Amino acid sequence: MVNKTNYDKIAAAYIQHAADKSSWNNLYERPYMLSIFDDFRHKKLLDAGCGTGFYSKYAIDKGADVIGVDASKKMLEHLGKTILSPKLKAYKADLADGFHFIEPGSLDYIICSLALHYIENWEPTIAEFYRVLKKKGKIYISTHHPFADYLILKKKSYFDKYLVEDEWGSGENSFKVSFYTRPLSDLLKPFLQSAFNILSIDEPLPTPECERVAPKIFQTLKNQPAFIFLVLQK
Repeated sequence: MVNKTNYDKIAAAYIQHAADKSSWNNLYERPYMLSIFDDFRHKKLLDAGCGTGFYSKYAIDKGADVIGVDASKKMLEHLGKTILSPKLKAYKADLADGFHFIEPGSLDYIICSLALHYIENWEPTIAEFYRVLKKKGKIYISTHHPFADYLILKKKSYFDKYLVEDEWGSGENSFKVSFYTRPLSDLLKPFLQSAFNILSIDEPLPTPECERVAPKIFQTLKNQPAFIFLVLQK
């Protein structure tokens, strides 16, 4: 992963940010992802780019065995402190480098939440996702919506693909992150050219709970998407 964001340096700030009830994680991304998941009982799941471990914990609580993978040592240390379960195995690894520690065709599900935009070229990672999934296995993906990046970052051209730096959070809790922005065609092409079947591509509206907790954010998300969501099946 050509990743200029060192999550070991910003781990504490990001963990606090992701736990904030008014973060887009909690107001928008997580509610939609949870609404589309299958039953994880007795299933084996990869949390690819597990970060704070929100989805790892959810899947374990639902009865799954989980492999959590992240490139940040600090994030994995947080994961180990917050999830004390023999059903979790954690590995420090870059998503762009593959999953040599996972057997082919051994997983029922993969969750890849807000992680792909840190990777420049997605094709090798998508091929690895396909390799480790069982036949009919599914992957749930969320990533930055190209149109949101265009508006928020004030890109000169929507069609440009390049590494950008952005500031998240506010005040003393703000922190800088770097990620790749790309047009929708570049985002979808690696999936269309893969062996996966695309089950859905969605740009959901915010929930009524979002309107109750954060009316201003609700109005923003009601008029423009923040993330794009895909469900793929092997």
